[in-house]
Amino acid sequence: MSSYKSLNSLLYELIDYAGLFPPADLDMQASIKNYNAIVKSDKNWMISQFIVPISRLDEMTSELLTHFDKQNPLFLSLISPDFKNQLSKLKHFLTTSKDIVIFKGLEMVALDLESLSNSLSNTYSILDKESDFEPLVFYELKDSKNWNAEIDKFTHGIADFNKIHNVRFGFKLRCGGVKSTMFPSCKKIAKSIISCRNQKIPMKFTAGLHHPIRHYDNVIKTKMNGFFNIFIGGMIAHKFKIGIDKLVEILTDENSSNFIFKDNEIVWNSYSVTNSEVKYYRDKYFISYGSCSFKEPVDDLQNLGLL
Repeated sequence: MSSYKSLNSLLYELIDYAGLFPPADLDMQASIKNYNAIVKSDKNWMISQFIVPISRLDEMTSELLTHFDKQNPLFLSLISPDFKNQLSKLKHFLTTSKDIVIFKGLEMVALDLESLSNSLSNTYSILDKESDFEPLVFYELKDSKNWNAEIDKFTHGIADFNKIHNVRFGFKLRCGGVKSTMFPSCKKIAKSIISCRNQKIPMKFTAGLHHPIRHYDNVIKTKMNGFFNIFIGGMIAHKFKIGIDKLVEILTDENSSNFIFKDNEIVWNSYSVTNSEVKYYRDKYFISYGSCSFKEPVDDLQNLGLL
C-alpha cells in the first residue's frame, strides 16, 4: 500500500477488471488468469470485480473456476442488454458455481428515458424476488445527439425510482474507447458528475481511464481522462458544491503535482478532502471504474512515486 492513508482510501477496490473488452480484448482464459494473478498479488487491495457479459458466462468453465473457492470467491459485475431474458442463464450459472462466484454488480444501457423506465421496473421486480443476490445496479445512457438534454432527466428518473422503492441504482459513464471520437469532453463528464450529485445517486465509470492524470495519448490521438481528475474532482464537487466550470478545471488538469496526497487528506489547489470524507464518497457516490488493464494504472502510480 501507499504510505498515504488518503491515497489508500481513494484506491481501495477502485478498479473493476475488464480484460475481456477492448483494447485488451483477451479471451476468457487469459482474462481469468490475469484477474487471479492480481487477486494473489500485493496490489489486490486495489482490485474489485471481474466484468463479464451474461452472454459469455458459459465460457467460464469449471476448470477456470478452480482458481477460486469459498474463501476467495470470484466477484462478478455482469453486463446485460436484457436482464429479464437472460435471468435463467444467470441463475443456472450461479447454481452450478455456488459459493465460488458472487454476483455483485449489474450494468445496463438505456437507449432513452422510456427504455430506462421500463428497465428499472423490470430489474427491480426481478431483484425483489431473487433474495440470493443483491447487486449494485448501474445504468448507462447511450450516447446520442440528445444526450446533453436528457442527462438530467435520466438521473432524475433513477433518483425518483430509488426513493419510491428504497433502492440504490446508479449511473454509469463511459469515458473513452478505442477511437478518439469515443472520448467525451470534460464538460460532458462534469455535467454527468454534477447531475448525479444533485440527484444523490452513485456513479461508476468505464473505458479510457488507464492513467491517473489526464494526458495526450499518441496512439489514439486524443486526450485521455485521468482517474485522479475524475474521482478527486467528483469528491470536491460534492463537498464544495462547485459548478461545471470549476469541475472542468480539475478534470483538465494535467499537472500531477497539483494532486497532493497527505496522510489525512487529498488536496487540489485550495480544496481538500479528508481521509474520512474520501472513504465516505467512495462508498456512497464514486464506486469504481472498469479497466481492461490493471498494470498501466499501477505502473503510473509507481512512476509518480505514490506506490
